[in-house]
Amino acid sequence: MSTVVELTEQELTELKTLTNEADAALAVRSAMTEYLRFARRMRLKELSGQVKMEENWQSLEEAEMREQDGSSGDSAG
Repeated sequence: MSTVVELTEQELTELKTLTNEADAALAVRSAMTEYLRFARRMRLKELSGQVKMEENWQSLEEAEMREQDGSSGDSAG
């Protein structure tokens, strides 16, 4: 899909410099990818303290360790 975006020469030059991309299309894609990553992280940060977590990590870790011990088999030889 293509979209037309009008940027000034100064904006495009700065975008290419900041993304280390010589090609304008690659610079825009790189900046967009980085922005989306940033925006997702900010959404997660907003959830901080709002998500109820179960305090069962220790029992889950113990179960995982038991499973690893049981499935390791006899590799000595």
